[in-house]
Amino acid sequence: MPGFPRIPGYELSSEPTLASEWAAPARAYPGDLWPAELLRRVRPDPSDWLIVEEHFHRDDQYGGTHSIMIDPTAREAVLDDTRWSGHHSVGSVEVWADGRFTDGLVAGPNPVQPSMYFFTAVREHHRLVDPSFEITPVFLWYWDAFQTGGGWSYLNAAGRDVELIRTTIGAESWKVEIAALELRTFLAEAGRELLVQMDYTTLKEHPSFDRVDHRFHSGGARFDWFALHDDSIGGHPAFSNLMGKFVIAGSITSRRRRIDERTEPKKYGEYIYGLDSETGHPLTHTSDPSQLGDIRDSTRLPGLTPVYFSREVLARYTAEPRRYSLSSSRLACLDLWGLDISTNTAGLIEVYLEEIGSLPTGEQAHWLAHNVLPAGEMDEGRFRRDFLNQIVASPDPQGDLRRCRMRAADATRVLLGAAVWRSLDAQTSAEFEHLYGPTSTDPSALTAPILTLTKALVDGIDSSPLKAFLGGAEAGEQSLGLLDRFVQKIGGSADCVEPFRALQKFRSTGGIAHLGGSSAEAARSRLGIEGLAPFPAFVVVVEQLTVALERIIELVEGVANEAK
Repeated sequence: MPGFPRIPGYELSSEPTLASEWAAPARAYPGDLWPAELLRRVRPDPSDWLIVEEHFHRDDQYGGTHSIMIDPTAREAVLDDTRWSGHHSVGSVEVWADGRFTDGLVAGPNPVQPSMYFFTAVREHHRLVDPSFEITPVFLWYWDAFQTGGGWSYLNAAGRDVELIRTTIGAESWKVEIAALELRTFLAEAGRELLVQMDYTTLKEHPSFDRVDHRFHSGGARFDWFALHDDSIGGHPAFSNLMGKFVIAGSITSRRRRIDERTEPKKYGEYIYGLDSETGHPLTHTSDPSQLGDIRDSTRLPGLTPVYFSREVLARYTAEPRRYSLSSSRLACLDLWGLDISTNTAGLIEVYLEEIGSLPTGEQAHWLAHNVLPAGEMDEGRFRRDFLNQIVASPDPQGDLRRCRMRAADATRVLLGAAVWRSLDAQTSAEFEHLYGPTSTDPSALTAPILTLTKALVDGIDSSPLKAFLGGAEAGEQSLGLLDRFVQKIGGSADCVEPFRALQKFRSTGGIAHLGGSSAEAARSRLGIEGLAPFPAFVVVVEQLTVALERIIELVEGVANEAK
């Protein structure tokens, strides 16, 4: 309809389907026996999801779909009739009387040049267990696919999951769908076509009518349909049957393998790198390395020009620590791509223009959405390393805290025979190891980091070695009380434990979400973060905990050295 937008799930598709090419016969029969919905599934060039295997049995309909691959030269032969091709030869092992062995992977009139190939199958196991789905491994190998829940996915060049196969398998019914664009690309590369074969029966209650037969035959499909009324059938004497098959040819689509994506021409984003003081408009430049200069070419913008991004750009990466590794100086996605980063004095993420251009095309759109005008100054450590060739570290508060916790565990183990900060459980360990801090300015962004710090630094205290050293615990004394007495006994003060107490109080008062009233405000003040945005507040807390651990380490190591 002109001027009407396409709404997924509600649009009238303009794509050719068998329903639009094969009109229902003009005869007297129940109209709802005509399989219009099934015919809409028959498309020569599918672009979304294609059902390749199906089986079900309902009161009003039953039947299924099965698919095999064919050689393009065999298309005319397999479409000679509507009977399913390869039904007893593809996907079935046979040992013949003369000793011949057929593996079910290929079939055809000429064994030397097979014309049919196994693609998918769902095998039943006499109802002992649920049916099992199988697909030719070549398809999975081509996409470097891996299992995800009820199906398979693959990684694109940006390192993101792309759904490839969906399966719903049960004892009584099943359905398998494959991403059509990926399928067509694979078929084109393999030099084969997919033969999708369908057989469905529809049943209705209706008065008697004369049998109706209807046929369709084209260069890419062949179907037979009939409808009749049979009084000998109880319940639903009126029924129809659709049986036939259609071919999907291969074509190179927009869906490409990861390795092929990398070799395709890249689209480079235009990033803000400065401000035109005269007009007040942002200055932008492409990240295409061929359009950037270096120390030998001053006629073009240097590739080491920093561009800046709001901290929110990192949110998608901190949310998936198994896929992305993130430190104060580098972001990496598995072994697919990496990017050197730093945080400047304004809390912005800074990246060099030539390096942002190395990101996969699909990933650059995400960074462009968070590109902002420069503000603040470059991290001094990075400036000295990259431009003065000096060996200087950059601030790494999270890394400093993790290293201090390990040193504190080692030091107390030497003195007490067991570590006061015990090994963390797998989940908490992963959270603490990948702790990066808030990636937005919303107050709730501080919630998860504070909880992780509390679990690692307060809940992670083992009271047993403290009790053994102190001769037991006092009535109602918890881990922080024991730590406090321990520190004072070895010459320290309560100040060493105060950051841990403040952290625990902050968690217990609900101060994380800024919903705890006056008690939460007092807890934030005690922690030293009242009025601070989430990330600066996080840094303050981390640095306080690090200093406290360093003081405890110094005390413990001093006592241990004296005891030698």
